[in-house]
Amino acid sequence: MTNGNLHALLIGIDCYLPNELPGGGKYESLSGSVRDIQRVEQFLSSEIDRPPERILKLTASRGPEGLPIEPRDCWPTYENMVAKFHELTAGAAPGDQVYVHYSGHGGRVTTLFPKVKGKEGFDEGLVPCNIGDPQARYLRGAEVSKLIQEMVAKQLLVTLVFDCCHSGGASRGPKGAVKRGLGITDRTPRPTASLVGTLEELLALQRTPAAQGPATRSLSLQATWLPNPQGYVLLAACRPQEFAFEYPFNGEESQGALTYWLLDSLRQGGTGLTYKQLHERVFAKVHSFFSTQTPLLVGEADRVFFGAGKVEATEAVSVLDTEGSRVLLNVGQMQGVRKGMQFAIYDSAADMARGRRHAVVEIADIGATASWARVLETVRSAIEQGSQAIPLSLGSGQETRRLKGVVRAVGGGGPSGEAVERIRKSIADDPGGFLRLAAEGETADVQVVVNGQNEYELQDKDGKPIPNLRPPIAIDKADATAELMRRLVHLSRYRNVLKLNNADDQSPLKQALGLRVLGTQLDFEPGDEPDPRPPQNPSSFDLQVGEWVFLEIANRSSRILNFVVLDLQPDWGISQIFPGRNDSAFWPLDPNTTKVVRLRGDLPKGYQEGTDVIKIFASMGAPSFRWMLLPPLDQPDAARRTMTYSAYASEEWTTEHVEVRLRR
Repeated sequence: MTNGNLHALLIGIDCYLPNELPGGGKYESLSGSVRDIQRVEQFLSSEIDRPPERILKLTASRGPEGLPIEPRDCWPTYENMVAKFHELTAGAAPGDQVYVHYSGHGGRVTTLFPKVKGKEGFDEGLVPCNIGDPQARYLRGAEVSKLIQEMVAKQLLVTLVFDCCHSGGASRGPKGAVKRGLGITDRTPRPTASLVGTLEELLALQRTPAAQGPATRSLSLQATWLPNPQGYVLLAACRPQEFAFEYPFNGEESQGALTYWLLDSLRQGGTGLTYKQLHERVFAKVHSFFSTQTPLLVGEADRVFFGAGKVEATEAVSVLDTEGSRVLLNVGQMQGVRKGMQFAIYDSAADMARGRRHAVVEIADIGATASWARVLETVRSAIEQGSQAIPLSLGSGQETRRLKGVVRAVGGGGPSGEAVERIRKSIADDPGGFLRLAAEGETADVQVVVNGQNEYELQDKDGKPIPNLRPPIAIDKADATAELMRRLVHLSRYRNVLKLNNADDQSPLKQALGLRVLGTQLDFEPGDEPDPRPPQNPSSFDLQVGEWVFLEIANRSSRILNFVVLDLQPDWGISQIFPGRNDSAFWPLDPNTTKVVRLRGDLPKGYQEGTDVIKIFASMGAPSFRWMLLPPLDQPDAARRTMTYSAYASEEWTTEHVEVRLRR
């Protein structure tokens, strides 16, 4: 493949000298980081056809005297890394692709922003090869953010791969694995001047709000982390609290786990993959080797690798591992999965679009966020890690029966009775589906009737019309039965997410997740100091369009919790509002810490009022809810248009929610 407008910066550090920190601790020299860079360079040269002059490099290989064998001007010091970032940006033209790959240690250092992060706060950063010198500086995350911002401002298409730790935490890997991080915060007094920007510029960048979500959201997220996730993609080796590992894969010389499986995935799938598809395979491969290393993807996940085009992929579940005649899917009790549910597995998103199914599996052993499924049928031999799976049916067991939408179809004689009978037959003929007919005397979730305009009308259990279901479906419309069935399934899936809750009172996480409404504020501007007004009833309150609500999420446990915020909207859509679409699948929260999420109230077009339910899920695992999200169901026409011990799955997840009534 030829990509004439690709520029690359490759940084690899094996030799850390002197690597003992003045305040204690030691960054051990590595053995696979430079090899990562060599093999990435080989891939860019052979597969992407990149000429050497378009590839900038900084490496520190371990020499016999304990010093890098490269010339000093090629060492990855702070000064050289910043200079190469600037050279990379200056040498690329608007519309060009730029690729940055860093392999080495990541670390924590005393923060430059104590007013924001507190006196004991820390900054994360890339560790230069001479970090043992107290005058050496980390390339801090805020500086990396500004460097990315400068690239994006020049309209460059940026890909960053960081095969390093971002902080630290206790973890273990297989024998022979080496971690790329220290696990403590470096408190060495170091120079605070930055070669990237002034402290005021870096501080302002940290406070810059991310872009609001699509206009269809009822509540839009405002949060900060990296720059607004447009124009770049970041693939990170692990979550902030984890270690990244290097390991001698296949008995060969050591490489970083992220780099090894990234290159393997690109060779297997080609560069036509989207970043999301690439991440799903890399995630599965890395996680199967190192259960405590979770690669993250941030940015334009639907963009094609080294391309400008985007592909709107179907959200699906990933195959994490395989073992004989069963597979491990990254879905579990936290997402409402039950034993007996069946999933169709596809080798790729392209196969999914063509309907080329590889296998059918059935959930057998439930976990909190990952479950084993037995293979029922397959058309080819092995199922690959990273393959995609979508729900095929809920199954017919007692466990899955509770997930089915209970429908009662009420009708008399004539055309209206025949229309109702068609609905009854469609539900009865699909016993493994998402719906079932109500038994005699059983309360139904939804009642189907035909109104005076010969239209299907959906009513709640009390016989009241269910609001926000447009356009109406005439019973004599050609595809009326199929359209109504889709609507019923959608409502059933929405209801399952709404009612999803961990009922295990003995779960150690029962009291671990705290949700507190700090208050609302109408005149808030991002960047200002918030001054929220506490509501009288924090579990259910009113909010005006344009008004802000501040939620404090607390992790009261001694373990890292990964949380996700879903918005169940008044138009029957379900969106993930934190982390956003272009961020990772979840947000990790350190033990005994809090995170404030601020949301701005909005309503779908044409709505004067509506109720959002904001649900927060937390888990010790790596949850993914994107396959459960639903588009708006209400679609008014244009003229009407006006949020040994065996652990139980329930011990590893929990949820909280708050109800918000929005009005114009």
